[in-house]
Parts: sequence; C-alpha cells; structure tokens
Amino acid sequence: MHETLDRTVEIRTFNTISEIEALPGFKKENPVSPKNYKHLLGDYFLSDEVKCCLLKDNDKLCNEGHKWGFVAVLADNSITLVGNDCAQTKFNGESRLSADRTKYLNQKKHEEGLERLRALVEQKDSALKEVLQVRTDLAMVQRRVHAMREKLGPQTMRHLESIARTGAYVLSVTGVTIKEYTDKKGKKKTDRRTQRMTLGTIANTSFLLDEKYRDVLHNLSDVKKAYDEAEKIEQNVTTLNSMLSQKRWISLSWPKQALFNLLNKSESLRAVI
Repeated sequence: MHETLDRTVEIRTFNTISEIEALPGFKKENPVSPKNYKHLLGDYFLSDEVKCCLLKDNDKLCNEGHKWGFVAVLADNSITLVGNDCAQTKFNGESRLSADRTKYLNQKKHEEGLERLRALVEQKDSALKEVLQVRTDLAMVQRRVHAMREKLGPQTMRHLESIARTGAYVLSVTGVTIKEYTDKKGKKKTDRRTQRMTLGTIANTSFLLDEKYRDVLHNLSDVKKAYDEAEKIEQNVTTLNSMLSQKRWISLSWPKQALFNLLNKSESLRAVI
C-alpha cells in the first residue's frame, strides 16, 4: 500500500524555543490530549530539551524532555508542545494527531528529498567537469600502466596480476643449486637442492588490473546518467506542483522510490570523483 502525500500540510520547523514562545497563543505547560487536539502547526528540532505537555491518564503532564517533537494547536486555539515519542506512542494510531503526524512527516521527507535533488542539479555542470577531468587523468594513467606492462613482460605481469587478485603480497625467490658428484661405485650423480627466500611484500598492485579502470569508467558514466535523470525530475517538479494544486492527494510511490534511487546513486557515485 502506497503512502499518500497531503499537499495542504505546511512544513514549518522551529529551531529555537524562543520562536515557539513568540507564537500568539503559546502557553507553557498547556495540556494536550486527543480530546482537545486540533491540528499541527509544525515540528521542532532544538539543541536543549523541552518538556512534553501530553496529558496523561492520571491528569498530570508528561513533562518528559524532548529535543524533537511537534507544535500543536488546541481546540481553544492555544499552542503547546508534544514530544515525538509521545505523539507516536501515547496517541492511538487512529487518533487525529497520529494521522496528522504521519502526513506531516511524509510531506517533510518528500520536500527534503526534492531539496536535495535541486542541490544536486545545481552542482551538475561543475560535477560533470570534474568527471571529464577524471576521465582525462585516468586515460593518462592507463597509458603509463600499459607502457609499464610492456617493459615488465608477460611472465612478470601474470605474477603481479595474481598478487593483485589473490592478495598474496609476499615476494619470494627460490634458489636451486645443482652439484654433480661420483658415488663410491663410480657412478655420476646429481644433487639438486632448492632454497626459498622471502624478499619482502608488494602491495597496491591493483592499479595494474584492466578491470579496475573499467569499473571506474562505468561509475563515471553512471554519474552523468544520474545527473541527467535528476535534471529531468527537477524540471518535472513545476509541472507536478501544478497538478497537485488541483488535486489534494497524490501517491508517493513514484517520487519516493525515484528520489531514493536517484539520490542514492548520485551521492555514492560522486565519491568516485
């Protein structure tokens, strides 16, 4: 079942208690319950805890400290605070506050996703310039590596590639001594002895593997595709908002999944640059 987004919900986040206290109608220690709750005015993210004004079954205030919660308007149009934990657990799932909380968080998550998308699109030109520079630098590195491979020869390269793929970084040489001698019966024999000696270790040889460059080039191509996709979605936001102004509800199944995939891809692939 898809979540729905209520475009009539206004997102308003308060970051200081003074902003909330300045609201007309705000009262300290103002009890809120399912009976007198009217609607949400916004949410708060504060550096210091504020006391929750949920009215408990014993007719006492919750008074639990919260840094995140909601600014609620009551039936008498006064304003109070309710912590997120209490809004989530102390109100019945079918209550109005619980439903409003879900709508609010869905809307906020959606708008934050669109904002991140816009930020990515704004960085497109500079990011793609960086991608182009990385591709140029990568091509130069590849030419140097290929020249190195030719100088080292096929046998040495096979050994180095094996080291890179297996992680067996220890380098060793095996010395062989051959001594011919005549035994007591006058027969000629050969004494062959081997001795293995460790020279040291060699790590970070993965740069010699062609597949490493293919992976990077593939990721760089994905960066461009991700930005192209992001730009298309961002351009459609205006059209989408126009449609939403005529319809109160819209399914979040498309934008939620599309934004998740796109933002995931774009942010992770930019790490390649």
